[in-house]
Amino acid sequence: MMKIISHRILITVVCFSVLFLGCIEEEDHKIELPIDTPEEAIEYAKTDNSTKEWIEEWSESGYHIIECTVLNNQSIWTVEFKMNVSPYDTQPFLINKIHSNGTILFRGKGEI
Repeated sequence: MMKIISHRILITVVCFSVLFLGCIEEEDHKIELPIDTPEEAIEYAKTDNSTKEWIEEWSESGYHIIECTVLNNQSIWTVEFKMNVSPYDTQPFLINKIHSNGTILFRGKGEI
């Protein structure tokens, strides 16, 4: 009997912890779907872990990151991150294509 009660208490604590942590995460990223503006598209793209890592890596190297967005077909945002470098240097970039409902359709990086 005691085992059943302790299991139920543990499950309850875990459930409330997940709900609480979910609320904190939701509060950090107050981006309401659908994505309607270029600013929302940029902020939503920055919530992607690989995008965060790419931005942090180049920012820590001393580069200024330029952000650019374009709305295609009324519902697909193309968000591009690139650096402000000399025209003679190669320019790394990162592109995310995001549906306005929050689905990441494409993620790619390269150099110009």
